[in-house]
Amino acid sequence: MSSLRGPAPLHHTLLAGRTKTGVTLQTLHLKHFDHGVILQQTPAPGFEIPNPDTCTVPELLNIVAPKGAEILLDGIRKGLFVPPIEDAGWRASQSDEPLIHAAKIKPEDRHIDWVSWTWKDINRRNRVLGPLWSKTLAISDPASGNPSFQQRRVILSEMEEVDTLKGCEAFSLVPGLPFVDSAHPIDRQQQKGLYVFTKDGKLIRIHQMKVEGEQNADGVRAALKARILSDRTFHSGAADFTPFHNPLQ
Repeated sequence: MSSLRGPAPLHHTLLAGRTKTGVTLQTLHLKHFDHGVILQQTPAPGFEIPNPDTCTVPELLNIVAPKGAEILLDGIRKGLFVPPIEDAGWRASQSDEPLIHAAKIKPEDRHIDWVSWTWKDINRRNRVLGPLWSKTLAISDPASGNPSFQQRRVILSEMEEVDTLKGCEAFSLVPGLPFVDSAHPIDRQQQKGLYVFTKDGKLIRIHQMKVEGEQNADGVRAALKARILSDRTFHSGAADFTPFHNPLQ
């Protein structure tokens, strides 16, 4: 993958939404990573990625690893590493795909940007990088009469796009503000859901969530236990909703 230089080419292949990929055999550069002479590589434009919209990193690795082993053995048999070395790369400049620095994946890459990420972005990153996270405010020591707020990290362990609930459309104006389809106080015995809108107006149901310092749990139960739901009820026709204290950040 000459157009993806860096330590995480498989992740960035999927994050970029590419439908084709390939493998490259190259020498080691004395100073720079992934800048050696290309000895052999998959012919342009590469081979197809099966089910690119659902493919995960382990699945892609299972596809490219055997091809990488084949090209390495072939290069050794042909003595491609013996000087004078010939550059056999077709290079990214000859393709329609831009050169991407496949940077190391960091925890911040899983931090949801509710202002700019669409549901497609969120869903893809969740598939490629694993459960995503945000930050929210939780109320502490409400019984003291002088409650304060603390910022807590929340990991969205399981979520999916669902049809819009009747009456909740106003929440789409504030992407990233979770809410429960119930009035305050919320009855723990009722089968209520935790929802949030994305930038592009898609409604997401958060089935499972892990609040910092707590165990992974049902979204509503996790929110109640962590005290990240407000005591305000929003009425819309016959529907009632209870939001978080603030939008996810």
